[in-house]
Amino acid sequence: MSRADDTQELTFDAVLIGAGVMSATLGTFLKELDPQMSIGIFERLEQAAEESSAALNNAGTGHSGFCELNYTPEKPDGTIETSAAVKINESFEISKQFGSYQIKQGVIKDPSSFVVNVPT
Repeated sequence: MSRADDTQELTFDAVLIGAGVMSATLGTFLKELDPQMSIGIFERLEQAAEESSAALNNAGTGHSGFCELNYTPEKPDGTIETSAAVKINESFEISKQFGSYQIKQGVIKDPSSFVVNVPT
């Protein structure tokens, strides 16, 4: 059997690269807009959300805009620029509202399986 015989062509309306929180959120938005949409999600790691979305790698601090020094650079006068961190935090707060909406819609059946607090 040649390689051409082993391959199968897959067709999707949308393809998401990476199975982390961003792809999960975007995939959910797309399905809300068009329930018939076919979505392919491809992840190179062993499990979904294993890289930056995993609790031990991020713990929500990056997604919330906290504890990420690249969002709070030091200015030449020694003060800290916080506008990027504030903007990221505002977006994070909106994403939490979306999670609440998904719980009310029944998409997330068990909130404790979706959001898990990790001791610091």
